[in-house]
Formats: sequence, C-alpha cells, structure tokens
Amino acid sequence: MVPKKTIWEFKQTDSPIEKIMQFAKVPKPIATILANRGIDDKDKLNLFLNPSKEQFHNPFLLKDMDKAVNRILQGIDLNEKICIYGDYDVDGITSTSTLYLFLKKELGANVIYYIPNRLEEGYGINTGALKAIKEMGVDLVITVDTGITAIGECSYGREIGLDMIITDHHECQEGIPEAIAVVNPKRKDCNYPFKMLAGVGVVFKLIHALSIEASNISMDTIWKYLDIVAIGTVADIVPLVDENRIITFNAFKTIPSTWNIGLKSLLAISEYKPENKMTAGFIGFRLAPRLNAGGRIGDAKRGVELFITEDYNHALEIAEELNKENRLRQELEEKIFNEAVKIIEEEHDVENEKILVVASSHWHHGVIGIVSSRITEKYYRPSIILCIEEGIASGSARSVEGFSIFDALSSTKHLMNKFGGHDMAAGMSLDEDKIPLLRQNLNEYALKEMTEDTLIPKLKADMAIGIEEVTLSLVEKIEALEPYGLGNPEPLFVVKGVTHTIKAIGKDSTHLRIDVKEKDKRINGIGFNMANFCDYFEEGSHLEILCALSINEWNGLKSSQMMIKDIRHPEKLVMGLKNNISDYNKTKKTGDNELKDLLIKYGLINVSRGEFELIYKKLNYFYKIDKKSITIFNLINKYEDDEFIKVLIVLDVFIELGIVTLKLDLPYITFDLIKNKKVELENSILYNLIREA
Repeated sequence: MVPKKTIWEFKQTDSPIEKIMQFAKVPKPIATILANRGIDDKDKLNLFLNPSKEQFHNPFLLKDMDKAVNRILQGIDLNEKICIYGDYDVDGITSTSTLYLFLKKELGANVIYYIPNRLEEGYGINTGALKAIKEMGVDLVITVDTGITAIGECSYGREIGLDMIITDHHECQEGIPEAIAVVNPKRKDCNYPFKMLAGVGVVFKLIHALSIEASNISMDTIWKYLDIVAIGTVADIVPLVDENRIITFNAFKTIPSTWNIGLKSLLAISEYKPENKMTAGFIGFRLAPRLNAGGRIGDAKRGVELFITEDYNHALEIAEELNKENRLRQELEEKIFNEAVKIIEEEHDVENEKILVVASSHWHHGVIGIVSSRITEKYYRPSIILCIEEGIASGSARSVEGFSIFDALSSTKHLMNKFGGHDMAAGMSLDEDKIPLLRQNLNEYALKEMTEDTLIPKLKADMAIGIEEVTLSLVEKIEALEPYGLGNPEPLFVVKGVTHTIKAIGKDSTHLRIDVKEKDKRINGIGFNMANFCDYFEEGSHLEILCALSINEWNGLKSSQMMIKDIRHPEKLVMGLKNNISDYNKTKKTGDNELKDLLIKYGLINVSRGEFELIYKKLNYFYKIDKKSITIFNLINKYEDDEFIKVLIVLDVFIELGIVTLKLDLPYITFDLIKNKKVELENSILYNLIREA
C-alpha cells in the first residue's frame, strides 16, 4: 500500500530566536519551539514554563460574575434548593461535579444536579426538565457547560418561578438568555482577558469568585478541585495555554495522588501507574472515553456520582460499570465504523466525493460522532454519519483543517430541521428523504470552496534538526514544555539521514523500527502501524523523518528516540526528479531530434542491453514477492539525474513493448508485469532511437 500523500510544513515565526535563546537561556531548538508558540518575552515565558496559581486572572473580570456570586450566596443563606444543570459529556460531568462538591462541602448548600439523557432529551436545557426541577422544589438553577443559546427555555424557567444563572463557554448567538446572570467569556460585552476556557474552567472561575466573596474559604481549598477541572479541560480539547495551562500544569502534578476517590477509582480501572507522569494523552485516550461512555451508552449521571461519592467501594463499582460500557461503546463503534466503510467502498465514489454522507437506520446515536471522526481520519475528507429513525436523520459531522463544516451546512440549511456546531464539528437533523440532496449540495459547495490541497493531510514541523543535536538533555528540556494539546502541540522535528536498518516489528509485524545515521551519529525510531514503509525504504536509502522526540528507557539505560509520524525521500531529491521527468516528458512530445539531444545531455546514448535486463530483473523480483508498489529509488543504482532519466527510458521501452503497465505518482510506482509475452528490444522505436543517438 502506497503511503498516504502528505504535505509537510514548517511553522513560521517572526519572533527573534536569538533573543529568546539569550533571555530564556535555552538552546536553539527550544527557543524555536517557544517562538513558534508566540513565547517571545519574559512574561510569556514565565507563564509558559512556570504557570503558577497566582497567575490566574481575577474571576470578577467576567461579565455578570458579581451577580452570579451574590445570588448564589443569597440562596445559600436562605437555604434555597439549588439545582446544577449540566451536560452529558466529560466537560459537563466535571463541571457539574466540581460545582456540586464545592457548594455542598465548602458552603453547605442545599444542592442537587440534573444531567439530561442524551438519547431521550438531547443536548441542552429543555422545558420538560425545568418543569420537573421546579416540581422538586428548586428555587435557583445554575447551568454549567450549557445554556448560552437557551433563550426560550430560560424565559419558560422564569415564567414558572425559577431564577436562572447561566455559565457556559460556547459561542454566543445574536441574543443571550434573560437570566439573573450570564457568565461566559465569549460574550461580546465581556472583557475577560482569556476567552478559551472550557465549561469546567468557567465553573472554576465561579468557585474562585465564591471563595473570595465568602471570605472564610482559603485559596488552598479551591486548588484541590483542579484535579477534576483538568480532566474536563483536556477532554473538551480547548487550547492548553494561559489559564488552561495553569490548570493542567498544576493538576498533572497532583492527579497521581488525587484526594478524590472517584478519580482514584477511574485511574485504577484505566490501568494508570502512579509512578508515571500524567499526560493530556492519558486523559484524552484513557479517562475521557470511560467517562463519556456513560453518556453515550447509559446514564451520564454516573460520571457525576463517581466524582461526588465518598464511598470508595461505590466509586470502584461505578468505575467498573463505566469501564464495561466503554468496552461496549468500543464494540458498537467498531461495528458501525466497519459498516460505514463498507457502504463507502461499495456505494460511494471516494475519489470524487469531497464530503462523505453516510446513513443507516440501525446505528446507535451515542457513538456516531466518534465514527465520523474515524471516517474523516481514514479518508481525510469531511464526513457526516446519520442515524435514521421514524423518517428523521440525525447525525454528527467532522471536518479537516481549512474547511468549515459549519459554513458548509449553513449553505444547505434549507434542507435541515436544525443544525449547529463550529468549523471542525457539527450536529444536525433533517428529513430522511432529503439526504441525497444534502449529499449533492454539500459536494457542490465543496467543489467551489476547497483548494487543491484541502484534502491532503498537513504535518507541521517546528524545525529540521541534525542527529548530533538530539541529546538526552535536549529531549528532557522538550518534555518540560508539556502538557501538550491544542495551542501547544507536541513539538515535531524533521531528521535527515541514511537508513542503517529498517524492519517490521510487533506481534503482527504492523509497526516499524528504523535506525538512521548521519556521519558517525545514529538514532533509532518507532512508527506505530507504519510497517508498510519497509516496502519503500531499504538500507542505504536517503530519507527525511518527521517525528517527535522522546526518551526510551531499557534495562536502566536511557536513549533518545524518534516517535515517527511520517517518512519521505529527501524533498530536494524528489523535486529534482520531478523536474527531470517534466523535461523528459516535454522533450518526448517535441520530436526525435530533441529527445536525442536530451539523451546526449545526460550521457544516455549508450544504455546497454544489460541495463535493461537489470531493471527488468528488479521488477520481476518485486513482482514475485507480490510487491507491486515501489519507488523509483528501488530501481536506481545511484542518486543522480542521469540514473533517473535512464530508468524512465527503460520503463517507457517496456511499456511500448507491452510487457509492463504502470502508474507514476512520484516517487512511487505501481506496476504490473505482462507475463508469457516474448518480445525483442529491437521492436521498440524508443530503444532503436537510443541506439541511433
């Protein structure tokens, strides 16, 4: 299988790297990474490298925070019943848990919570829930991670005698709900200095403000809640910069020994080892899916129960339930993914469809968002996965960098009952009979809006680095830049060298191990699910590797290691090859005399019969081992222009004689040999032209 086409880009910065090296006292690679993230003065550097709790912004800079705090404290003084209304995802679960624990434990509030059922109620506030909450004797509702678009629902809440406080972080529409307070850093009239908090981050600002106003609560009391706040912050994929970096940087130190027994249980069931560092990756791939499983498959309330219970056995029981449901979610997800792939492969024209719209009447709505993400990753194009029930199709969309799926859906809003989202993800519902028209209209829109490169994955490197520069000391300095995430991606480098060894490894030989050398320096690398690259590179191959750098520890010894993202032949070499081939193809069209001149230019007037035989033998070798996708570099003896032209001429002769068919996608060649066909080289016009030249 030919490796997927990718575009490598180097991050651009105007920041003075030499200046950063001086005031930060760091080597050039670290200064470059900092510059690429906009860390170009001492204050930014201090916030980035030493994010302390003292650097949190004043919570009262948030619009309406004073109103929210006053009304909550008033309700507590009057012993009013308070209900926290949350969402069913990890951000909503951690938001609800954090505020519930704080109000109950620290302020002694009479508080309950409500999480809507994903399948029965859907996202956001609904009037049926508010009616039920009122009937429970609630006086004050505080929303977390939801509510900013619930204008009608808030009006209904007021009508039935509920005071409403909205806390949210989602984008605001033209109007906002009429409520006692609306706390959202994305309000147009809010001057809060950091706009990218998660919903649980806004909740943390609320408990921070309540602590200040209550006066009898020490700041140390609220810091312990950062453990839970960090889980929701990472899971909601907000930029890990500014206050989000303060939250995660500090919480990652305390999570391994967390005070919260629910989180302890979740860590245990997720096979976390306390001696290991906590990372955003562990939260995103191990903790968050288990918490999300409750909302996707069962009841999200158990996620809240996990964090607020004081009974360790009960916490462990809930964690085990979530773990089982996560396995069920994985099975459902895999089943739906495979079915979606089958539909795409059998019924869709993947080469020409720029947006994939796939629907079925028997898919579980709780996992289609994950399936859409996987379909988009597999085919690298926007996808919409729809579940059909009683004539209504509801679903999730995911997109690729540089193409707004929200704008695309907006162009077809006349077809939909409702939709919402942002550039990279969206949800929608429409009548089943409108699906074909949605598919057609979206693809027509994409045809106009997408560029030639939109559907080619982009990999962004911080810089090229020599093997001799990759030391343990440097990698340790790089690791100090964690936690990684949106806004602070894991640093990536381009390492150049020559292959020393390359082989497939792992139980099923699906992974790649490679040793690369540069002069007398060597480094090894691992590429997960990249064993197919063994078909295109061999000992002595010149290559460029795009990778992250890590420390590998084996038998007590530490060494630097590449975590490989992609491998390619040197860009300059491939560009030169493409230029040579372009010249060759143009010359072929102009006439025999011009082609003779080109052959003379490259010294190819006497390509021997033996060289034709050698290249055919190489093709035949690959053919026999069923390796019909190779690179032109597999057929050359040296990395020089005349060698490339010679191989092209030989292949053209073989094509003319009808013994080879091939497709060129430089540097890759996909070929087939036509066996049992006896031919003579002298029957080729091109071969005779070479001899005559």
